[in-house]
Amino acid sequence: MLKAMNPDLSELVMAAQHGSEDALLELLHLCRPQLQRYANRQCSSDDVEEAVQDALWLLYRRVAALRTIAAFSAWLFQIIRRECLRRARKRRDFVEWDGSEVSAITSNTGSDEDLRIDLTRAITNLPQAYREILILRDVSGFSSEEAAARLAVPIAAAKSRLHRARQMLRSKLQSSPAETGRQI
Repeated sequence: MLKAMNPDLSELVMAAQHGSEDALLELLHLCRPQLQRYANRQCSSDDVEEAVQDALWLLYRRVAALRTIAAFSAWLFQIIRRECLRRARKRRDFVEWDGSEVSAITSNTGSDEDLRIDLTRAITNLPQAYREILILRDVSGFSSEEAAARLAVPIAAAKSRLHRARQMLRSKLQSSPAETGRQI
């Protein structure tokens, strides 16, 4: 952790809690390398810098609320761990289409209008429960929570339906010409 809270660090934490801006800035500077190393192990590579920045920001805003100086290290690493988990959950909500799927769809269509027609047909052919969640999330831009509330289903069910709807849509767009009206 932060080298077993050496006396200098304890003094910095105490000074920062009492409003010393210089102590707080020094504390942020000293904590950053350890947070970076910890985040490299806990977060995906895309989220490390953002998680560290968020953790330092929370430290900056909430150091005065820390009850005991001895708990500083555990508190700080708990913040970074939660940030990494929050970012991982957020990223999991999105299903990314890889470049080959997108290029296969777009390169074989004559125009944006043809693609729009194919997508409309494929979405229309989805079962109602999947069509509704797909439209709410991917077309209307609602969050998972908002879409789940509108459909009166648990958030987990909404996320599951969305994942399945995207799989079905992908499959329909890559399937027979009879379903989408053309070969992709």
